[in-house]
Amino acid sequence: MSLRTKFMLALLLTGLAAVAMVGGLAYTGMTRKVDMIRREQAMEHFYSTATAYLQKYGSWQASPGKEGFDEFMQSRERAGPPQLSDSAQGEERRPPPPRDDDRGPQRGEGDGERRPPPPGRRGEPPYRFILADQDFKVVLGGGVYHHGEALPEAARKDARPVTVDGRAVAYVSPEGVITPSKQELQYLDAMRDALWFGVSGAAVLALALGLLLGRSLGHTLGHLTSAVRAMHGGSLLQRVPVEGKDEVAELAAAFNDMSEKLARTHNELQESHQTILLQAEQMRELSVRDALTKLHNRRHFDEQATSLFSHAVRHKRPLSVVIGDIDYFKKINDQFSHATGDVVLRQVGEILRSHMRLSDLVARYGGEEFVIAFPETELPQAAALCDKLRGIIESFPWHQVHPELKVTMSMGVYADLAAGTAEAMLQKADALLYRAKEAGRNQVCFAA
Repeated sequence: MSLRTKFMLALLLTGLAAVAMVGGLAYTGMTRKVDMIRREQAMEHFYSTATAYLQKYGSWQASPGKEGFDEFMQSRERAGPPQLSDSAQGEERRPPPPRDDDRGPQRGEGDGERRPPPPGRRGEPPYRFILADQDFKVVLGGGVYHHGEALPEAARKDARPVTVDGRAVAYVSPEGVITPSKQELQYLDAMRDALWFGVSGAAVLALALGLLLGRSLGHTLGHLTSAVRAMHGGSLLQRVPVEGKDEVAELAAAFNDMSEKLARTHNELQESHQTILLQAEQMRELSVRDALTKLHNRRHFDEQATSLFSHAVRHKRPLSVVIGDIDYFKKINDQFSHATGDVVLRQVGEILRSHMRLSDLVARYGGEEFVIAFPETELPQAAALCDKLRGIIESFPWHQVHPELKVTMSMGVYADLAAGTAEAMLQKADALLYRAKEAGRNQVCFAA
């Protein structure tokens, strides 16, 4: 269930609960108030009628047979009863008082319990009050007590005395059974209808507010959800619209700040990572290169030559290795200085590097010695390339370094994989180099 739907349901339930609570309290309060007013009016009417009846006849038992309490009440109403509500006027009629004989009351059996009237007659009275004689013996039970029953002490406390000539001849108690009138039932039905209308209106209003507020809330939260998904996909810098000054707007603003800080931190980390990688690469290059000539060093050559040899053996491909030595290099250092010797080493290294293929491997092996590995190269081609390199070194304008400076190089080339290892092939090439030096230097010697 989406947050928008939950929000709408919360508003709907809250509105309905509020209307139900307020309507229920109002309905209960109104009905209680109406009942209290009706009871007071009916009680007053009944009390005044009972008082007039007893004042006229002296006592309940002394009433003549031709006029009972009901007839007396009807005659008073015809003569003009007090102005009361329709529900109270004339509806507190009770059965006639008991006669002088021992049979008890003739109408309603003296307990206030009248049978339902036939069609066309007026309905049940709204209240049935209790009337007791001076000895608190029940005359009219009001649907609560039986005729002749002693009125309990609790009921006697609220009983209102009916006085004749200064003495209490009867007591009226407000206890009884409620019977709403037709008008009151209509009034209650109208209140219930109004309550249902209120509940329906609250439901419609809650749905409308839920749609309106839920759309606004869902709009911002939708942007936040999309932005979070984009961040999860790797795009850290996200911006969502900030609308209003409520908690959702504060959340959106905080999200924007967080996204900006995360993106900035991520970029800084990326830059730092790249710097570290570059420095690591530089350190690695420094660890495998000769500082003077910028060629690879002996350790790197040995590792790579071993790999080239294994590849050549596995795939039955040719491989040639070369070792070269600058002729009379010690004499150059002694005659022209070590600084001149360093210039010679750098220049020879540059010539070798600039004439190598990308697949070739060249390194300074130590001192004035240089080594080369030619993968995919037969012995004749390797020997020819070495002789070309020898000529380039010899013809280089060394006089620009020093007028009397001359530099040559002797080389030994070996290409037989039967030697067993790259190191063994290099030893064979070194033996050929020694032979070239014995033969007069400035030449390339290889085994045919």
